[in-house]
Amino acid sequence: MADSSQPAANWADMAASLLSKLSGGVELSCAFDQMELQVPNPQNPTATPATWRLNGSVRIRTRGENPPAAPAPQLPPANPTTLG
Repeated sequence: MADSSQPAANWADMAASLLSKLSGGVELSCAFDQMELQVPNPQNPTATPATWRLNGSVRIRTRGENPPAAPAPQLPPANPTTLG
């Protein structure tokens, strides 16, 4: 999966990266108005790309709770006898 600081190599990596960042109870809505997307065929790179026509909306909802946050790192207590 692509790191958020790096561009996604393909749409599947981008979708996986986006979904991994969504937490419980989040909704993502995208609306498309006569959008065309040319999708290459990875099995046959010389083939004519497929044309996907999107006209409508896509809604992604997540369920569940937010994952627990990792505890903040703690410094060990100072021990004056070891500081010299």
